[in-house]
Amino acid sequence: MKTPRPGTYEAKINGRERRVTVPEDPDPREMLIDAMKDNLSPHAVAAIAGYLQPVRTMEAEVVRQVRWFAELLTEVVGGEDELNRLCEEVGL
Repeated sequence: MKTPRPGTYEAKINGRERRVTVPEDPDPREMLIDAMKDNLSPHAVAAIAGYLQPVRTMEAEVVRQVRWFAELLTEVVGGEDELNRLCEEVGL
């Protein structure tokens, strides 16, 4: 009997035993970026980031998380210059 290697398992495909690779778990950050790109226009992403940047709360952790998300949105649209251009186009 074969010893299974990490990251693979035995499966029957068309009646034959095959060693199949276990897919890696997707990166949650990349999944979020993909979801934004699939569902939001660059202008909408820029507008959301623009509104989030001045957010201040009494909770430092909340501010940190909002800042992280705003930075991610900025990255999704192509950086600070592109964010500013898109915000200007939508009137922010």
